[in-house]
Amino acid sequence: MAILYVTQQGANIRHISGRIIVRREDRIIEEIPDFKVEQIVIFGNVQLTPSTMTYCFEQGVDVAFLSSTGKYRGRLENRLAKNALLRQRQHEGVKDPNFYMKNASVIVVGKIRSMIAMIQRQRRLRPDGSSPISELESLLPKVTMANNLDSLNGLEGIASAAYFRAFRAALKGDWGFEARKYRPATDPVNSLLSFGYTLLHNDVFAAINMVGLDPYAGVFHRPHLGHATLASDLIEEHRSVVVDRLVLTALNKRVIVETDFVLNADKQLRLASEALKRFLQLYATQLNETLFYPPQKINTTYRKVIELQVRHFARVVLGEDAIYQPFFLNETQIQDKES
Repeated sequence: MAILYVTQQGANIRHISGRIIVRREDRIIEEIPDFKVEQIVIFGNVQLTPSTMTYCFEQGVDVAFLSSTGKYRGRLENRLAKNALLRQRQHEGVKDPNFYMKNASVIVVGKIRSMIAMIQRQRRLRPDGSSPISELESLLPKVTMANNLDSLNGLEGIASAAYFRAFRAALKGDWGFEARKYRPATDPVNSLLSFGYTLLHNDVFAAINMVGLDPYAGVFHRPHLGHATLASDLIEEHRSVVVDRLVLTALNKRVIVETDFVLNADKQLRLASEALKRFLQLYATQLNETLFYPPQKINTTYRKVIELQVRHFARVVLGEDAIYQPFFLNETQIQDKES
């Protein structure tokens, strides 16, 4: 199954004779058998014909809409999964301090452990870089003992600040990256990180919908209008090993270079068209990597791991699994792609 990314501005997507066809004016940009398409991700000014919408609804093909700079706008979904009991239990759980605190704390622990593994790999690649591993390790028992979400958020913030100091040291060249900044992205590194997190968040959101959970009812992130808090929760364990590793690979290997970034009308940095295609291909390749998944003792793709982790969270909600266990790649499993 494939994810179809459509980035060509002014293109339209049609469903004709069992094929999904992307055209711009009279030129076919891409053509793929419809049964191979699992999801369509649209960037900017792209039209979806009514017949294509009908096909996506009937076949359960998820369609996500992003701006031309990669900011999430919304999605076209077919009817939700019919497991009402699962959602009822989820909504009960996110109101139960015991449930949300024990699962929120392990989510933060999982994020920090992934950060540590990335830094250990970076330290070997760039021995001149600083290493805040001891600082991160000292936060783990504090996270476990935290008794409210404000404390957890504060500890997660401290961990992220320490981690991105090491991330900066692992970058080759001067990219103007001083620290993690969100909106607006002030340098190419922050722009690429934010874009990568948007792609990953979209994939986690789609998996949550497929399993039948409510993407807007999480345990760690605070709810506010339009924020898919469960997707934000379940992305945390994957951020460093998927997006951060990918950004280091793209920049350090010069797959993406300084001239690949342009300013849009709002003075925000974004990838130029050809660079965007290269980055999307790298992202798709990374999610299709095969790795070992210990809970089921199987080899599978990282994209499938995301789904399996969401299913694990659903079992936690239903009381079939005692507590959520984030997926974790140790330093030996993180390939030397950043060098």
